[in-house]
Formats: sequence, C-alpha cells, structure tokens
Amino acid sequence: MSRFVSFEKDATSKAAAAVKAQVDLDGMDEKIVGLLEAYLDEQLANNVVDEEANLMLLKFYAIYPVKLEQQQTRVAQVLAKGLMALPSNYFLGATYMVSEALRKHKDIAALLHAGEVLQSCLFPEFWTLDLAFAKKIPGFEEAVRTFIVSTIAKSHSIVAKEFVKAQLNLADKDVEKLVSEHGWTAKDSTYIVKPNADNEMRPKKFKEDIEFSDILDTIQVLSR
Repeated sequence: MSRFVSFEKDATSKAAAAVKAQVDLDGMDEKIVGLLEAYLDEQLANNVVDEEANLMLLKFYAIYPVKLEQQQTRVAQVLAKGLMALPSNYFLGATYMVSEALRKHKDIAALLHAGEVLQSCLFPEFWTLDLAFAKKIPGFEEAVRTFIVSTIAKSHSIVAKEFVKAQLNLADKDVEKLVSEHGWTAKDSTYIVKPNADNEMRPKKFKEDIEFSDILDTIQVLSR
C-alpha cells in the first residue's frame, strides 16, 4: 500500500508546497492544474499518495478545458494510485469523477475493471488482466499484493499455502517472504495468520428480551 500524505498537513516537498500556496492564494485559479499534475508526478516517483490533491485534479479537469489526450494519462495515473491505496475509498471516489469519454480509453477502462475485480476479491483473475500501464508505476504490484494479504488476513486465521500462492501470483519463496513480513508463520502446508480483530473468534452475546408480564403469566400457570 502507498504511504498517504497531504499537501495541507505535511507539505514538505516543493511540489506539495506549491499546491498549498496556490490553494491558499486562490484555489480556483486555472494554474493549479499544472501544479497538481507536477505534484502527481512526485507522488508517482516517491510511492506516496495524496487523495485530496488527486481528486482535486480530476475535479478541475471537469471545470477547465484541458485536452482529452492530456487527461487520459493523468486520469489513468490517478486511478492506478487508487488501486495502490486500497482498501481506501479513494479509488471509488475517483471513479465517480471519470467522464464517459475517458472511460472508453483502453488504460482507463482496464483500471476501472481491475478495481471491480480487486474489490470483489477475485485475485487470481486480477493477475490475468492487461495492466501494462499500471505496472510501470513504481510499487504498483507490491501495493496490490499488500492489499491481498491484508484482505486474506481479515477472514482467515489459517490458510492453505497453495491458496495464498494463487492469490498472490508469486513463487513459493516469494510468497513466504511476503507473508512473513506480515507476521504469518508456515506450518506444514498452511500459513498461520497473525491474529487480528477480524479473524479472531468472538464469543456470542445473547440478549434476552423478556417482558415481566410474560414471566408473571408463566409463574401463574406453574402455580395452578
């Protein structure tokens, strides 16, 4: 998963600081489009994601007359970063801001479909998709695999090695290296998943909703 940053809270980079300065001065000036694009380039290079800034860029594409060809690459980059940020709602939010014209573009259509597949937990199918554009982005596949591991961990306390291998599309030694980083341990043909709030058995709680009048009626019947 990509590390989250915010130009509003930690504008430590030159590009982030430029965006913040322009937002503070005039957040609706058209020149902010170029600043947001430069900031997106920085996010791609440093494997970080600023949800607010990227969604702002998509919003301005709908406001200002930017060439469709220019938008195509940038929108695809924003969507790819969204997949890298799963399970954040950032990807879902970005999809609502993609125009019908852009949805016909090959890379954008592929990324939108990939998002549906990932969020449906159809992980083996994901690895069969043509995502050449996204795979060029530093850390893309690693971030997706981190999402897959975290998703499996939410529903399993013990899981078959072959199952995990199929979900991650990796060789055995690479699977073991990755899951060990998440605290999993190997045992025979399975992995023991590190306990978490989602994969632990919880005691069932029963709440009895009995009115006093019901108890009184029962006592009267038994007293006859």
